[in-house]
Amino acid sequence: MQSLRKLASRARMQTRVALFGNNHSLKVNMRYASYESMARRNWKARSKPTPEQLAAASRFKANGFEVLPPPAQMTPERLRAIKEMVDKRFEEQSNGFVVNYGMHRLIDGLELVPEVIDFIDADMEAVVENYYGCHFKIFAVTFYRTLPTPDKPDSSFLWHLDNCPKQEIKLMVYLDDVVAETGALSVKDKPFSVRLRKEGFFDRRRINQFVERLDDKGTTRILEGPTGTRLLFENSGCIHKATSPKVGHRDVVTFVLIPSDMPWRPHFARNRNLLSTNAGICVDPFSDRPEHVGYEY
Repeated sequence: MQSLRKLASRARMQTRVALFGNNHSLKVNMRYASYESMARRNWKARSKPTPEQLAAASRFKANGFEVLPPPAQMTPERLRAIKEMVDKRFEEQSNGFVVNYGMHRLIDGLELVPEVIDFIDADMEAVVENYYGCHFKIFAVTFYRTLPTPDKPDSSFLWHLDNCPKQEIKLMVYLDDVVAETGALSVKDKPFSVRLRKEGFFDRRRINQFVERLDDKGTTRILEGPTGTRLLFENSGCIHKATSPKVGHRDVVTFVLIPSDMPWRPHFARNRNLLSTNAGICVDPFSDRPEHVGYEY
């Protein structure tokens, strides 16, 4: 009986992944499709995008990721102050909540370091809006500290696709100078990821037939950058993995973004107290209802 349940569960997952690219219900995916369609119909850009902003949005849509420098307002002095504050807050919390081996989460991160919201500037707003074809909103803001893992790495350090609706994207900001040895994010572009998904790649624990291609350095982009570097990526569309630093640690702040029927700033002003504890996916973009509330996700 147990094996039949497992077979049925796997068959359901494979059907959902084939249809939607994730293992969430028909209801969740249809709510996203309906909401995104409504948001696009109602979108009115507040300013004309520059050619550079349109080019960045186009590259992001084609490749599934885009690397941007820090905002102009993030001077070296401001970046240094934010980095020092993040270090202080992690120290006060003894590295925060342990999510899994090598990965820690700062408790109440946005409340403790509110300055990070300025990483979303007018350039970032224009790029994301022209990628979506509508406004966007922030569903969650999470600070992670990645530490060296001398033993076998755990889940997030394996090649994977996030199990979320395709409309969800992530903005990750490096809060340290990051290179391969200190934990840079590794990604495969969207065309490569789409091909592997069509061949059955989804479950990070069942990758034997894909290992050789996943480990091919020729198709891997290691996204390095100094403090303040911003990475946009389609977390359900691009195969990616966190990299365990060989020395020190890697601190990042991650913004989960989804389409919106209103500009992000008024939505943020009304919901900012929820964003540090929202976790999992937003199961209903109409109501912003989270899948989980807490720090362990």
